[in-house]
Amino acid sequence: MQFLFIAQLIMMIIGPAVRLVLRMLGVGFVTYVGYNAVLDVVQNYITQNIGSTGVVIQQMLGIAKFDVIVNIFLSAITTRMVLTGLDKAADLKRKQVWRAPGGTSIDA
Repeated sequence: MQFLFIAQLIMMIIGPAVRLVLRMLGVGFVTYVGYNAVLDVVQNYITQNIGSTGVVIQQMLGIAKFDVIVNIFLSAITTRMVLTGLDKAADLKRKQVWRAPGGTSIDA
């Protein structure tokens, strides 16, 4: 009989934690898939428009390593999004900068 109470207690503790983890994984997965889809569309759009230009312009862009530039730019956007997400995940409760007058703050 006591085993039943212990099992219920464990389910009450573990249940919400498992749901929270699955929810976070779901949001992360949807964001990752959506972002990859957007990046593929952008990269395909750029390469198709480069392919429709003249041969001389394509040669100049090849010499300038335009494909490397596009990859660096898209990687920088990805890195920025990842760092922003990490900052938001680490700083869930921000420190309060402004304090109400009185109490521990200095009145001007």
